[in-house]
Amino acid sequence: MNRLALSMLLLISSPVFAQRQAYVVNNLAETLSLIDLEEETVENHIVVLGETPNQVVYHDDYLYVVNSISADVQKIDQHTHQPVADIYLPIGSNPYFIAFGQDYGYVTGWVSGKVYEIDLSSNDVSRELEIGGYPEGIIFDDGRLYVTQTYFNPDDFSYGQGKIAIIDATAFRLEGQVDVGKNPQWISRAPDGRLHIVCTGNYFDVEGSVYIFDPVSEAVVDSILIGGQPANLAISPPGMGFLAAGGWIDDGYIYSYDIQSGDIIRGPSNPIIAGLGVTCVAVDSLGFIYSCDFGDDTVSKLSPSGEMLGSFNMGDGPISITIVDNAIIGTEPEENIVLPDKPGLLGNYPNPFNSGTLIRYELPSADMAPSTVEIYDSMGRRVKSLRLETGDRRGLVYWDGTDDTGGECASGSYFALLAGTHSSEDEMSSAVAVKMTMIR
Repeated sequence: MNRLALSMLLLISSPVFAQRQAYVVNNLAETLSLIDLEEETVENHIVVLGETPNQVVYHDDYLYVVNSISADVQKIDQHTHQPVADIYLPIGSNPYFIAFGQDYGYVTGWVSGKVYEIDLSSNDVSRELEIGGYPEGIIFDDGRLYVTQTYFNPDDFSYGQGKIAIIDATAFRLEGQVDVGKNPQWISRAPDGRLHIVCTGNYFDVEGSVYIFDPVSEAVVDSILIGGQPANLAISPPGMGFLAAGGWIDDGYIYSYDIQSGDIIRGPSNPIIAGLGVTCVAVDSLGFIYSCDFGDDTVSKLSPSGEMLGSFNMGDGPISITIVDNAIIGTEPEENIVLPDKPGLLGNYPNPFNSGTLIRYELPSADMAPSTVEIYDSMGRRVKSLRLETGDRRGLVYWDGTDDTGGECASGSYFALLAGTHSSEDEMSSAVAVKMTMIR
C-alpha cells in the first residue's frame, strides 16, 4: 500500500479534550498538592490541612479532606483552592473515609464506631448512627449506605469477622450486616452495579481478597483470593480493577483483575511496579493509572497496561488522590450512545505526543473484539501490533512509540487501524482510522 492510498482511505476522528487535575493529600506534611495532568506540572502545599489528613474526595466543585486526629472535614473550593468551611466531628472519633449522596456527605468514625451525616448546605453534622465494628470504607448507592466493618480488636491487634453494614440513608437506620472477608477496608461500585469490597487480611496468616456483593439480592455472590495486603481499589473505564497493595522494601505494588470475569491479571507473583509503598490508586477517563507512593513521596503515572511512564514529586507521605477529570467533551450517557455498525477507533490522546499515546476503540459488541490495533508509518508499513483486552465493547490501548522489536520510532505521522477492518481495500475504505503525530 502506498502513501497516497493510505491517506485517501483514512477517516480521522478528533475528540476535544479539557483540563484534567489530580489532588493529593500529603499525610505527614499535612498539606494538599495539585498535579496538572495535561501539563504534567506540580504545585505542592497549596492548602494547609488538619492533623493527620486521611482522604481527599472531589464532589460538586468542592474538595473534601478528612482529617483523622483533628476530627474534621475541610471543604475547599476546587477553583480558588480556598477553604470554605471546617466541619467538626467529635474529638477522638477518628474520621476515616467520606462518601456522598444527594445533599449529604457521610463519614465513618473508626474509633467511635459511628457514621456521621453532614448537611452539605449548612456544613454541619446533622445526624449520627452507631454501628460499631471499627468502620472504614463507605459508599452511597441507590438510597443506601454500605460501610465496611473491620472489627479490629485494639487489645491484641487482631481482626474479627469482617462485615458490611447496610444503612437506610433516608431513615438513617441500620438495616442489616453481611459477612465478608478479613479486615474489609474499601468498597467500590462496578459498572454492573455490584459492590467490590477490598479485604486486606490480617497482615499475618490471612491474605487479601475481594468480595463481590449484589445490592439487589443483598448477598455476597463471589470472592477473589488475590493475596498480599490490598487496601484500595480503582476501576478503569474498560472494566479493570487496580488495587493499591503496598510494597515497602524495594518497590511499590499494584495488583489488577478483570472486573467481569474475576481473573487475576497481576497479583503478588507479578505485580505492577510503582513507587515505594503504594497506599492509594486512581484511574482517569483515559485509562492512565496514578498511585500514591507513601514510601518515596511520589505519585507514579502508569499506562493502562501497567508500564511506568513517570512520577511526580509530592510532599511528605502522599496517601490519597482524587482526580478532577472532564477529559472527553460531549460524551453522552451510556444508554444514549448509538452502537456502531462496524468496529472502529475514536481517536487518540495526547496528539501530538512524545513518549506515548492512548488510542480509543469502539465495537458493535464485546463478542466482536479484534485481537490487535495495528500501527502503520506514513509509508504504509506496519510497525507495531498492540494486543487488546477481550470482552469490552469500548476500551483503550496504549502505544509507547516503539516498534515490534522494541526500538524507538522516529518523529512523524503514524496511523492506527483495528485488525480485521482492513483485510482488503474495500473493507479498509470503510474503516475508521486514527492519524497520530509523534514528536521526539
